[in-house]
Amino acid sequence: MKHRIITTFTFVLLVVLALSFLSLYFVFYTMYIKEQETMLEHTIDLVDASISNQKKLDFFLEESDIRMTIIDQNGKVINDSTGKEYGNHSKRQEIKSAKKDGIGSDIRYSSSNSMNYLYVAKYFPSTKRFVRLAIPLDGLNESVARTLPLFIGLFLLAAWLGYIFISKVSDSLLEPIHRISQKVRNKKDAPIKFDPYNYEELQEITSSIEEMDQKIYEQIERLNQDKKMRQQFFANASHELKTPLTSIQGYTELLQSGWLSEEQKQESMAHIHAESLKMSNLIQDILTISKLETHEKISQEEEIDLKELVEQTIQRLSLIGKEKNIHIRAHLSSCSIYAYKPYMEELVINLIKNALIYNRENGEVDIMLHQEGRQVYFEVKDTGIGIPEAELSKIFKRFYRVDHQNRTGTGLGLSIVKNIVQYYQGTIDVRSQIGAGTSFTIRMPIVEGERKQYAQYDTL
Repeated sequence: MKHRIITTFTFVLLVVLALSFLSLYFVFYTMYIKEQETMLEHTIDLVDASISNQKKLDFFLEESDIRMTIIDQNGKVINDSTGKEYGNHSKRQEIKSAKKDGIGSDIRYSSSNSMNYLYVAKYFPSTKRFVRLAIPLDGLNESVARTLPLFIGLFLLAAWLGYIFISKVSDSLLEPIHRISQKVRNKKDAPIKFDPYNYEELQEITSSIEEMDQKIYEQIERLNQDKKMRQQFFANASHELKTPLTSIQGYTELLQSGWLSEEQKQESMAHIHAESLKMSNLIQDILTISKLETHEKISQEEEIDLKELVEQTIQRLSLIGKEKNIHIRAHLSSCSIYAYKPYMEELVINLIKNALIYNRENGEVDIMLHQEGRQVYFEVKDTGIGIPEAELSKIFKRFYRVDHQNRTGTGLGLSIVKNIVQYYQGTIDVRSQIGAGTSFTIRMPIVEGERKQYAQYDTL
């Protein structure tokens, strides 16, 4: 890159210098011709006045190296100081201009003298003739030849100084880029940070690199976090599956031993069935949360009457409430949502079931459902054991249980609830107090087309 910058700028410099010297030569040439024309114009007047003194005139013309030609008004050569000019000159440019404007000039090659001449002619009406003077331009060529070495020397000096300047400037421009490259090449695990630069363009580049690297770093961190979560998930899932499998294996071995009475066999079969259901529910919950986390598109969405769904859920779970003599108060308004019904059932069942399971004897559960604008508002509030403040950020993690002694359920319920809410671009809020109870509040857009405006959700 440095070589290309130096080569390009040096080429441009040489072109500029060459054009500058050519322009200088052109200006010098134009000024020289103009001076010579003016001199010959004045000389013509002197020559015309001295024509009567032929001897003196010949001496002047010979000393000054000036050719003189007398031409009549028709263009015929009357007299020429060299004796080489003859014929009709009416079509010569200087004669035509002098005939029209009184004076004219031209530069052309003289074949008789084998060099370029400057011709100046003036018409004198009193004598009806043209007086034309010509001067060779070899003096200009001699001047150029004398000054050419100086011009070449100046040209080479300017080119050399320009090359050195361009080389140093390219070094100063490329050094920050080299440092940036080195820093990127030697990057560690942490996000890259550059020193500030005086050049706005370089600062823009480094800022873009920092921003991009920060995004990559964050993405890698998320991937590592996801990897740890997946490892933990599979470890927890394996542990949760191992417990019922071990129980099933134990009861199966007892049945195979033949030592059990008929009553004990029936009891063992009941345990195997219960553990099988528990394992089936766990697998189903794992599949559900996997679909939600991968944002798998659900095509069987429909309009759901949430009031009816909540009432049916209360009815299904009423036996759990009766065991603890829990009073359920439902404040339900007619409300519908466009969603996948199994997801809505899972959400409602998990929240109400938790409110009953983790409640105290003779406790209460308040369930509220109504519409707020174009959103569904659903709240489940209990008077149970409550959740410690330090645990609130963990309750939505997979397989996490606040009450570690209570092994009811799979430990995936609240994680599924949160993922369902996020899937439908809603929000979930939890408030709790030890010994006083817990409340879960959910807000979700009613229909699919209105969910984009509610894309923000909690990240508890």
